[in-house]
Amino acid sequence: MIKQTFFFILSFTFYHSFSQPYTGSGSVTQGLGIKTITNLYSACSNGRVSAVGTITSTDGKVWTLPAETNFLNAPKLPDLYNECTGVKPINLAAVNLNNVPIKVIDNVGDTITAYLFGDNYFELYINGVLVGVDPITYTPFNSCVARFKVARPYTIAVKLVDWEENMGVGTENNNGNLYHAGDGGFIAQFSDGTVTDTTWRAQTFYISPIENLSSVIELPDSTRSTSSASTSPSCNGNCYGIHYPISTNWTTQSFNDSIWPKATTYTAATVGVNFPAYMNFTNAWSNAKFIWSSNLILDNVVLVRKTVPATYTFTGNGNWDVPSNWVNYSVPPSILPAGKSISINPVKNGSCILNTTQQINPGATISVSADKTFLIPGNLIIQ
Repeated sequence: MIKQTFFFILSFTFYHSFSQPYTGSGSVTQGLGIKTITNLYSACSNGRVSAVGTITSTDGKVWTLPAETNFLNAPKLPDLYNECTGVKPINLAAVNLNNVPIKVIDNVGDTITAYLFGDNYFELYINGVLVGVDPITYTPFNSCVARFKVARPYTIAVKLVDWEENMGVGTENNNGNLYHAGDGGFIAQFSDGTVTDTTWRAQTFYISPIENLSSVIELPDSTRSTSSASTSPSCNGNCYGIHYPISTNWTTQSFNDSIWPKATTYTAATVGVNFPAYMNFTNAWSNAKFIWSSNLILDNVVLVRKTVPATYTFTGNGNWDVPSNWVNYSVPPSILPAGKSISINPVKNGSCILNTTQQINPGATISVSADKTFLIPGNLIIQ
């Protein structure tokens, strides 16, 4: 009986692995990994256990589960809402930004405030510098605020991790379903008008649970697509995972993210965020969208990037001080410093109306596209 059972398992694994061809560039794993850290964050009694582990792929590579992070050694981002530390303001007006330290990236630049919410864990980099990491790896859900000083153009890079309880198969216990495939989600808004939306780039680096390897397809636009894969597979602890190496310079300004697909946006309802950490501050990210890669459920480690340009571009119709009239909702500062520029290019038959005071310092420029209307009932000061 023992020999027969052993033979059956070997036969099933052999058939299951080779009857579903995988032709992508990722490394394939199957089944559960080995825990190396029992719980990365144990400071909160009502949170899920955030274990860390390793797993070896069929090509002999060893992968960290769910991801390599800087959680143990990096500075933690200040709390916007964190029930574990008792920081629970009822709205944005109750948040004291004076207590938030400013990370200096450039000595000359703008001080930017960012509001961030991630499901589950994230790390924030500006121009390759690690500003800080999410202070809670898994749950309970929390939100953060960050402040940094930087000169345009600058690059935002964020590592996003949807944590897992079943190491290696991307699942967790949910209402009695021991192998539920959870989802991710990330939203952020910056005081210079930058918001998470489809202008960001997003690429996935760990996909699981996968029941059929042939459902993972690499598209011409570099999307690692799982559009045909089941989001509630029955493979349980025997599911596959697909892992991709991460470039060491992915956080830097010089990294070419144009080869990555655009981020996919999701509604708050789809992400399922009805928690105070998000709901108490909806005005903090009123112009932002939740973003992730193309699969909110199966993609567990996602890198996202956005380069904020040096030029402020008006592409709408109407008043100068309306954020939606500007690319990335980014209204230029009232005193435009040297090295920065403003481009006026309103919609066809529309106009840009300077209804406030705008100063252009020496070394800064302002330009109006041909055949476009720029009205100045306010005050334009060119030094």
